[in-house]
Amino acid sequence: MPREVWGQIISIIGMVLTILSFQLKTRKQIFFLQTAGTLFFLISFILLGSHTAAYLNVVFLFRNVIFYFAENKRWAHHPVCFALILIAVIGVGFYGFKSFWDIFAIIGSVFGTIAMYMKNENMLRILKLGDSPCWLVYNLFVPSLGGVICEVFNITSIIISIIRYKSNGFSKGREEKKR
Repeated sequence: MPREVWGQIISIIGMVLTILSFQLKTRKQIFFLQTAGTLFFLISFILLGSHTAAYLNVVFLFRNVIFYFAENKRWAHHPVCFALILIAVIGVGFYGFKSFWDIFAIIGSVFGTIAMYMKNENMLRILKLGDSPCWLVYNLFVPSLGGVICEVFNITSIIISIIRYKSNGFSKGREEKKR
């Protein structure tokens, strides 16, 4: 099979993992599946010859691992660490910049990085709504079938999960303040 076909197949695996991640309840569970999906998308974008997205997914792997441990390590959730990751996302994005469409991957990556930094799962989901439309446009022009389908379903999955977990997300913080 040609590498483009393998790239599409692998992107569909990444898609399934990423979509499912938003239905999980805890931040660590979301991060675990997001990281697995990122790994599959990294391989997919390499096979599809999309350098910007491949470079960004390498940074996402590091970002996700660092933020995964943010609950237990002060340094991992420090604003300086966050700023360095954002700089890496933007720098790597522009390093791989080849066409106008790459700007959408970079903008989506900034939204995604800010989202993954959030401690509140619903804020993470809401900010990921800024991430997905950007990647949808980018994936239309790569083209990445798994990426396009993924972002359409991601948006749907995020909205469903926000509705499902709304009582556990925003109101939880308000209840704690009342006490």
